[in-house]
Formats: sequence, structure tokens, C-alpha cells
Amino acid sequence: MYVHQTIEYDNNLPGRIRLFDSPDGKTSVEAHWHEEIELIYVDSGTLFVTINDLEHELKRGDVIVLGAKTVHSMTGWEARYLSVHFSDLFVRSFFRAIGEYDFELHENSQARREMTLLMQKLLAIEQNAFDEYSALEKYSMMIKMLRLLLTRCCKKKATPADVGGKRNTKSDTQIIRQYIEENYRRKILIGEIAELVDIAPMYITPYFKKLMGKNFVTYLNEVRVNHALDDYLTHDVPVCEAAIKNGFGHYNHFTNACRKYYGASPTAIKRARREQQSTANMPLVRTA
Repeated sequence: MYVHQTIEYDNNLPGRIRLFDSPDGKTSVEAHWHEEIELIYVDSGTLFVTINDLEHELKRGDVIVLGAKTVHSMTGWEARYLSVHFSDLFVRSFFRAIGEYDFELHENSQARREMTLLMQKLLAIEQNAFDEYSALEKYSMMIKMLRLLLTRCCKKKATPADVGGKRNTKSDTQIIRQYIEENYRRKILIGEIAELVDIAPMYITPYFKKLMGKNFVTYLNEVRVNHALDDYLTHDVPVCEAAIKNGFGHYNHFTNACRKYYGASPTAIKRARREQQSTANMPLVRTA
């Protein structure tokens, strides 16, 4: 289950502004969601933002927008970035149907250039010493950003039915299954699946779930754990080797996945299997 994050808004602002600069050079934010629209601008370093299983690499000068209730996580190295959250209540006072929409800042678009400039100006204000008018300047910048999002970057969310359309879903399912079966040992991004079946990246998450009955990460982990278990139980491959060989970064990830899908660790499953086989092979003993 993803973490729900509660955002505490800044005084006199329609949301929250934060400048993040990790002292040890590392950035790690677990998968979470919140009610607010969020803008992220990278001032230096590299930041990887994963949105609904699709990873985006942001470098200096890049900006990205996250819609309300969008599941996302972040990792990075020496990443210094500005985060802006817009109050859900404030946004809904202008646009009640906000939950039905996503936002896009297309590469090389005029809207993206304007948003980048606004974020840079806001960053400059945030870095300056506080004065009696700085909150007013920040408020003004946030209003301009929100207006840009609502008027030029807004797009209605796709539903699984919208995404499927008249596509050959049976063929897409077979293609996806085969691709994952051939590549599960390495890191796979859901963006690869979008490219494989020629569907827009923003639509692949609901489409994948429509086809496979579960989300991308769950499906991929199930494939990995089944293969790792087969190596461990049938071919006596050591548990650590079975985990790494089949796409798990650490044997603990394999163990946790095993417990999740089978209710027991790999070693417990193997021990239970051996006990079952031993009982089955035990000669019958007459009791009378």
C-alpha cells in the first residue's frame, strides 16, 4: 500500500513551497501520494521521479508536474530541487472537477518554457532573505503557475475503457507477456511496454492493468518470484543466486516477495516440500 502524505501549507500561501538539498548528496523518497498538484524543478544534480511505474530523469533546468493523487517516488544524487504543492481546496474553488484531469508539460512547448521561467523566479525568491513582501511575491508566482496549468496543461484522465479503444487486446497481452518473460531478469521500465505496444506513456498504466488484471510492478514481481522459486526448489540453486539471477536486487527482496505471494519464505517452502516428500515415501507400517 502506498503512503498517503499530508501536506501542511505555508502561511499566507495557497499551498507549500520547499527547497530540498540533501546534505549527504542522496535523495530517496518512497512511493506516496497526496491530494495536491505538485510541481518539481531541478536546480542541480539528477533526480529520478517515478510516476505510476514510469521513470523520468530530470536534470538541471527540468520541470515536471504531478497530478492530484498521483503515486510517485524519487531518488537522486546531489539533487537540489524546488517543490511546489497547490492547496487542493484552493484549486477546487476554481476547478471543481480537478480530480478528473492530469497535467502535461510537453518538451519544447511554450507552456513548459514559461513554467520553467516561473519556477526559476520562485527559486530566486525562496533563496533570498525574508522580507515583508516575499510572501506576496511567492503568492503571485503560484497563482501564475496555477493559471498556466489549468488553462494550457490540463487533460482529462484516460480510463481503461478509453485506453483500450479498438486495439487488439489479445495480441497486446501476448506481446507483453512474451516481452516480460524474455526480459524479467533485468530492470524493465513500464515505458518500454508503452513503446512495445505503441501506446502513449501516460496511458500505459491503466491499459496494462486492464490487460493483465494487476499493475505492472506486481505482475513483474510475480514472474520473477516464480522463476526464482523454480531455480531454488527444482535445480538447487542457492537462494541468493536464485534471487539475483531472476531480477531481484537482493535476496531479501526475493524472500519478501515469496512471503507476499506464497505466505512463506523460500527456505520454509523448501523445507515443507521435503517433509511432504519424505512422508509420501515413508513405507507403510502395519499396526495390527
